[in-house]
Amino acid sequence: MSLSHLLKFIYNNGTDEVIRRGKKIHAIGYVEFIEYDELGDSISFRVKDDNYTTFYKVYIQKFKDPRALSLRCTCPYNLGDICRHEAAALLQLQDLLDKNMIGGDAVRYDQRHTVIKMKHIDLRTIRMLATPGVAEKAEQILRSTKAVITKAKDERIEAQLDLNGESFPLVIQRNEERNFDTSCKCQEEEHPMCLHKTMLFLQLLNAYGAHYFDSIRNWDKEKNKLLGIYGYSMSDADWEQKFEFTYKDGKPFLRVLDPNVKRVSGPIETKPAPKVVVESAPLEEIQGSTEATQRLGLVVVETPSKYPGFTVELVSGEFDEDGFEFLGKVEQLDLTKYLNTGVFNEADTSLINSVRKLQFSEIDKYVSRNSPFSGIWENIIYSEEEGLPAETTQLIDEYLHPKLVKIIADHQGKTKFFRLARGKNFTTSNLQAIEVSNSRMSPGLRIKPVKKGIEIVPIVYVDEWDVELSANEWGSHLLVLLNNTLYAWQAKEDLESITEFGKGKDMVVSQTEWPTFLEKQIMPFSRQYRVEFDKALITDPFDGKPEIQLQLQEKNDYLIFSPQFLYQGYPVKFSDKELILIPESGKIRTIKRDLEQEREVLAKLNGLHSNFVKVENSFNLVLKGTEVLKNNWFFLFVDAMKEMNIPVIGFEVLKNYRFN
Repeated sequence: MSLSHLLKFIYNNGTDEVIRRGKKIHAIGYVEFIEYDELGDSISFRVKDDNYTTFYKVYIQKFKDPRALSLRCTCPYNLGDICRHEAAALLQLQDLLDKNMIGGDAVRYDQRHTVIKMKHIDLRTIRMLATPGVAEKAEQILRSTKAVITKAKDERIEAQLDLNGESFPLVIQRNEERNFDTSCKCQEEEHPMCLHKTMLFLQLLNAYGAHYFDSIRNWDKEKNKLLGIYGYSMSDADWEQKFEFTYKDGKPFLRVLDPNVKRVSGPIETKPAPKVVVESAPLEEIQGSTEATQRLGLVVVETPSKYPGFTVELVSGEFDEDGFEFLGKVEQLDLTKYLNTGVFNEADTSLINSVRKLQFSEIDKYVSRNSPFSGIWENIIYSEEEGLPAETTQLIDEYLHPKLVKIIADHQGKTKFFRLARGKNFTTSNLQAIEVSNSRMSPGLRIKPVKKGIEIVPIVYVDEWDVELSANEWGSHLLVLLNNTLYAWQAKEDLESITEFGKGKDMVVSQTEWPTFLEKQIMPFSRQYRVEFDKALITDPFDGKPEIQLQLQEKNDYLIFSPQFLYQGYPVKFSDKELILIPESGKIRTIKRDLEQEREVLAKLNGLHSNFVKVENSFNLVLKGTEVLKNNWFFLFVDAMKEMNIPVIGFEVLKNYRFN
């Protein structure tokens, strides 16, 4: 269970400084709730700046949908995607959602991972999150039964609790927010803290005190984080000559002693860097005077042993702008150290910062921060055959995809791209020139009957052509190599969707399993992407007029008018394609929508009141309750529906609006 999409949005779009100051503004209570529009999923806050006595308004739209989320702040900040006030407002919004203060939906907790928001072990907070009754029961059981603590290190407690003949493994770990990630296998859903977690917290409180987790904190890890800002770690022999640590309130602060030490954009790798061997390519005789400049090239290095199957490195060398090629040998850059960017142009300087964010150390940090019990990801070792859990690969895709797309868009035709095949030494002669394309891919399927059942072939669509995904020329599918050209997906969800069908390996489903597979797997995919069915799997299409009805619904002070278009009993959704596919006994029934009639009906309905609000991505029209009742408008509306032969349904479920 990863972080919420609101917190991910902060970490993905905010700089370290914006995130730090946003947390500060939120922590000192400078975020004030103003207004919440449940119908439009929008909310606004009044945020006081942390340096000045200035107040700004932050507007958050569509916060329940990760894809549609948008923010606007009235401050003048324009140096990044979000400002510190927007970060603070998102943190406040997440708090309101966690406390179920907005939204109205019942919260269900998964005890495999719940976050307990307290800075130290606090009895009052425990009783509130577990309920007083559970806390009292836990205290009674602790008199005779205690958890066996198997590990207490690095602000992490692992324990085993045997209760009523069943064993419960428990984990409590303090996270980067200084709150507690907790885990238990029990099925408690109503409260964030179950009986077993409550017992362990109380046991630690009684035995060691409220600040026990501070006593098992790994300060060397904190020091390495600070040293990593300058490209050093405590494993370097000379770090004590260049830095010193001072302590305030028990926390380490770093002082730089050597004025020649510079910051680097990314933290230093704790693993030793691979040895780089650079060969000289034979220089060809160059006719005339060709002006050469120092430029960067980008190398995608195949790493099949670690997802996503490649890493990105940079090389530098003398570059012929006219011939768009390097002259002679190139040298691999060590991105973990300070680089003198004065010899490169502005585009190459920005490329250094972009590629630093693609290093495994940055990926590991993101996955660690966005996973339950952050900090253990860096210790995970897995084999190529086993792979990673789907949730982890999705986090990696989520982090890398937008950054790769931006690099391709910014540097196509401006930067030389290379590929280093798996198992090859990093030498100039082994670098293979490749192209990159701004054209984005979308997934699809081609389905046909074969002797053993139904064959499903994953397809890639690029512009006006398509190709089987199995034609991919290397091992990764986050970027696909076709005809020596790298392509990225339209969205990272596209890769996740096609992953279910074998990532390019054709799969065959037996005839007995096909009807269920068609309904559960293929049909959800077909609502978003193109699916080509063999003619033998398609029945005669229906091409006729829909049956139309109008559903009434209530939401707070609003009355919602929902037109419904039914084709042979099938209710069309707004997002449905013009050609609808319906599974029937392993075959496909097709329905062609009459879009012209649908638009005509919607236009007539919309014209019945000037204050109708059209709900985005929906057939629904919304009207304020006072407008519905004004001047007997609703009765005129019902008469209009009778004239259009559209039945109105849903009167029986209305509570605030009763019509005879």
